[in-house]
Amino acid sequence: MSNRPKKFIIKSFKSKPILTVKNISKSIDKRLILRKIDFNINPGEIFGLLGPNGAGKSVTFNVLLGIMRADTGDVYVSGKGISDLPIHERAKKFKIGYIPQNDSVFRGLNCEDNLKAIAEISIKDKKQQEDKIEQLLSEFSLTHLKKINADNLSGGERKKLVIARALINDPKILLMDEPYGAVDPINLEVIKSIIVNLQKKGVSVLLTDHSAQNVLSIVDRCSIISDGQIITSGTPSEIINDSKAKKLYFGENFNI
Repeated sequence: MSNRPKKFIIKSFKSKPILTVKNISKSIDKRLILRKIDFNINPGEIFGLLGPNGAGKSVTFNVLLGIMRADTGDVYVSGKGISDLPIHERAKKFKIGYIPQNDSVFRGLNCEDNLKAIAEISIKDKKQQEDKIEQLLSEFSLTHLKKINADNLSGGERKKLVIARALINDPKILLMDEPYGAVDPINLEVIKSIIVNLQKKGVSVLLTDHSAQNVLSIVDRCSIISDGQIITSGTPSEIINDSKAKKLYFGENFNI
């Protein structure tokens, strides 16, 4: 695809899924929000979850993270059920990271201290903390901004800081809720490249965003959710040619 970062080739995934969502249903205030949701993500795969507003994407993320509990169904990581585990145990034991839709940095702290605040909780050895912080500052081109308060960063710079913070714990699975929000066109391509580089390191990524084009330009596979149900799943080329997806989400003239 034309918008896919250079030198990126979709892999053929033959290993067992690292994340499996099986038959998840969820009601809120007696209204059925999720209806038997099923999908799986392979190790090192970028997977998209798309759909109109109110389709159930955020509730799906909340169930995966443990913020909400499903009424029925289960979530598995590497074949092990995690539905009974609280948020912190999912993050620690199963290396699940999360980048929320809303800006989650500490605005009153500089970039270095934002990373340090997480590293001090997650890494016991002080030298290892410092090394990890320096590695991430360099990797995300934030070294020259490390003493700048997060409140004074651009939207794209803050987004890079948010992602860097999420990588302190070396997650194996990273959930990204609207990673392209409040990002200018130049940094948009930077964020895409960051996601692709995470894949090259073996991190599995689940992302959703309002921009279907930006999601489909980098994912290996995708599911479309509408009215709480998965209506189709497949590769980007399969998805955009699916009749149900065109009718309920993309429209007839959508392309990437």
